[in-house]
Amino acid sequence: MPIDRKYERDIDLLLAEELVVSADFASWFKSHTCFAANDASVVDVFVSRSDDTGESDLVVVFEEEDTGRRFALLVEDKINAPFQPEQQQRYRLRAQQEIARGDYETCQILLCAPQAYIAAHPETAGFDRVITYEEIAAFLTGADPSPRGRYRANFIATAAMRNANTWTRVDDEVTNRFWDAAYRLATSEFPMLELKPLRLTKNSTWIDIRPRDLPTQPVRIYVRLKGDRGYVDLTFNRSSFALFSGPVTALLRPGMSIHQTTNSAAIRIQVDGFMTTEPLEIAMPKVRRAFAACADLIDFYRSHRQRLDRIALESQPVSGQTEPR
Repeated sequence: MPIDRKYERDIDLLLAEELVVSADFASWFKSHTCFAANDASVVDVFVSRSDDTGESDLVVVFEEEDTGRRFALLVEDKINAPFQPEQQQRYRLRAQQEIARGDYETCQILLCAPQAYIAAHPETAGFDRVITYEEIAAFLTGADPSPRGRYRANFIATAAMRNANTWTRVDDEVTNRFWDAAYRLATSEFPMLELKPLRLTKNSTWIDIRPRDLPTQPVRIYVRLKGDRGYVDLTFNRSSFALFSGPVTALLRPGMSIHQTTNSAAIRIQVDGFMTTEPLEIAMPKVRRAFAACADLIDFYRSHRQRLDRIALESQPVSGQTEPR
C-alpha cells in the first residue's frame, strides 16, 4: 500500500540505507560527482549531522581503495520546502570545519530534489551537483526488480510527482509588468532571440531562450539568462565540464568563459544583475545588455555549430558516469 505523504527525512533514511547496503547504488551516486573516476567505497553515512552552522541531511564518506584517502558528499534533500537563509553557504562552512578536524580531505555539496523543484528554484545553481529524484527512481527500478525494489523506486518517484503536482505559479503584477516590458524590448531589438510572451512566478529573473535552430537532440542546447546572478549561459545539457572545456576554450570570444552548471557545461557572459522589483527605467537597460549577450552567444553557437555539436556529444556521460576527476 503506497504512503501518500512523504517527508524529506523519509528520503534521507532511504538514501542512507541504499548507500550503506548497495555498492552499486553508492557507485552510481558517486558517478554524478567530480569523484566519478575514484575507486572508493562508502565507509560512513551520517543522517541529520548538525553543528553550530546548521544541519546536513546526509554526509556520505568514501575511502579510496588504494590510498586510504577520504572524500565526502554532503547532501541536501528537498521535496517542496524552501531554502533556508544562506543554506548552501552554511553547508560549505560545515564542510570546511569537518575537513579541518580530519573527517575527510575534500568534498562536494549535492542537492537531491524533484526536477520540478529544481526548475522552480534558481538557488539550486549554488550546489556543486544536482541529482534528481526521477534519476534515483529510474536507477532503483533497473537495479532491483523485486517487490522491495519496486516499492522503494515508487516511493522516490511519487515524492517527485507530489512536488510537480503541487507547485503553482504566483501571479504578481510587478513581475508581469517587468517581463511584458522585456518581451517588447526583445521583439523590437533582438528578434533573433525568438522570445515568446512570458508569465513567470513572482520575482522570477531566470528565463530560457531557445531559437528554433538550437537543437534538442542528441544534446539539448539553449541560452539561460540568470538575471539575479548577473550572467547568461549558453548551456549544453548534461555535458561534462572536464571533457567540454578543453576543446572549446580556443574558440571563445573575449568576455566568454566556461563553467559547470549542475549537470551541464555552459559558455558564460557576465552582465549586470537585475531584479523584477527595480524601476523599469533602471532595469530595462540592464535587460537590453543581457539580451545582447544572449544574442552574442547564439551567434557564437551558429558560427561554430558543427564543432560545438560534436564536442557536446563527445562530452556526454558514458555508462552512468559524469566528469572524471
